Amino acid sequence: MINGITSLDKACATIQNRRLAFGQHPQRDLYYDLKRYNTIGYFRQFMSSIVKFPTSCAMCTTGDLGPILHGDALMGWKHRASVAPGLASVPIGDLPFPFAHVDVASENIAPASGACPNWTAGETSRITTSSRKLDVTGFFIVACRHGFIWACSDVRTPGEQLVYPVKLLKAAVQRIGVPEEAVTFVYDVACKLGNKVTSKLAVPVFHAYGHESKCRLNNSIRVVSGTGITDGEICERIFSFLRPFGRILKEMRIDRRTRLVSHIINMYHLRLNPDAWIKSRQKLLEKKDQLVIQHVNEINRLQPRHELSLQQLISLGEKWLCEDAIASALRSGDWLQSMRRMVVEERKVLKELHRTIGIHQYRLLLRKAKKLALEMNQLRSLNGNQYSIATLRDTTSEAYSRLDRHVSRRFPIPVQLLVIEVYILSIRSTEERRRVNAEQSSLMTKTESVCDFPEYFSESSSSFSGVSDSEDE
Repeated sequence: MINGITSLDKACATIQNRRLAFGQHPQRDLYYDLKRYNTIGYFRQFMSSIVKFPTSCAMCTTGDLGPILHGDALMGWKHRASVAPGLASVPIGDLPFPFAHVDVASENIAPASGACPNWTAGETSRITTSSRKLDVTGFFIVACRHGFIWACSDVRTPGEQLVYPVKLLKAAVQRIGVPEEAVTFVYDVACKLGNKVTSKLAVPVFHAYGHESKCRLNNSIRVVSGTGITDGEICERIFSFLRPFGRILKEMRIDRRTRLVSHIINMYHLRLNPDAWIKSRQKLLEKKDQLVIQHVNEINRLQPRHELSLQQLISLGEKWLCEDAIASALRSGDWLQSMRRMVVEERKVLKELHRTIGIHQYRLLLRKAKKLALEMNQLRSLNGNQYSIATLRDTTSEAYSRLDRHVSRRFPIPVQLLVIEVYILSIRSTEERRRVNAEQSSLMTKTESVCDFPEYFSESSSSFSGVSDSEDE
């Protein structure tokens, strides 16, 4: 069931159909036998008692670098309120790992003042009315950059409120055993957390394009020190594994649902391969080194009169990035800010459109995508049509360069972009090497997370590292 991502009913039907194909005629209903008296639930509890599931990440470091944690919500995991209505939630003391209790009723966290207004997540004033048919609308996780889920909770509010990242971050750092100040927390709308947390905050690479230039130049994970070449999108990779289970979790009793979710996450942890992670980071570092060399050669080709060394380019890039960050804070809004925000939102809608199953949800997403396309064309028409719509849909195009580069320099814009890119890649790669070395050392010393489990899972775990080979900014 876990590997095939199917329901118990379908799994049992498949087994019985195979028996019929071989001429056997089972007299008993296998599905009924397993469901009766919660037999399958007790079997999972028995597995938990004999199998040592990991309760900590073997590579998370507690030294001077500090762990990098990521938070995000999977809004596809819902639960129908009509299923066992007498059991609204699982008692706090019975929550299995990695669940953590989040008391939504006792605290309403408002976004920080002056936060980037481009996103509605976490906005208490814009919360939509939730359907009364659902008592769970999503699932929030806090995971490290290696893919280990340290804390999670059902989302029981009509929308992703800030109480979930704040409370689950505190639960995660308590389990890791480090102070909150030592952690870098990556969140889609980290700018809205402000002083609600004491961790260093960062915005993932992809989501940063939808933030204002001031927010992007100060909070993007590419410019936040100590983050290495982490892209901040590990939660999306985890959700690609978890998302298909939403269909079988929607109709389960809430206590059994919670135990099954814990079991799914534990099985996912067994699939993580630390050795493959280390190799993937080393391979990525080699690619970044080659990219830096290419950028340096390209800069010297474009500016033959000013041949600069790598160290000179790094110093120049650091200076220019600081100047641009200061200038962006002093500059008023630009219509391209709104255009870039709509482009990022359109990408997200189209991505969900290709994944959705229900016809009603498909129509809603299609209507939203058409509305965004219309608004983008109207905004482009009002501002002179100097850029094609294809150019504007590319968030990395030169059309948006003026949003992030506001200082007049004698170098052309392409050279400025390359110089700052050389600085970011060089500094982040140096940090990444330190992190990888520390992770290797931690992996050698932490033996308590090694699991004794049947060899059946050895092949599947060896091919899953929790990181995509294409992870790149």
